[in-house]
Amino acid sequence: MASQIDYQVLLETIIMTAKNAATTASGKADPESRALLFAYCDVLDAVKTQATILEVPLSEIGLDSFDPYQLMIGKKAA
Repeated sequence: MASQIDYQVLLETIIMTAKNAATTASGKADPESRALLFAYCDVLDAVKTQATILEVPLSEIGLDSFDPYQLMIGKKAA
């Protein structure tokens, strides 16, 4: 059975991958990239929401100063 640290590493990998992919997609205007950006932003928003509900500090998962929706309006997320 996986330990808690295994799940933490898994979550951190998913978050890092989604952040990088969203940032990459935000620099493109084609429909496929825009669709991917929306999908990644939805995933990252869901993670932020659940972390807040579960009282997991966003700083512990790398989302404390990251606003995925800023990428949709052409701003760089922190």
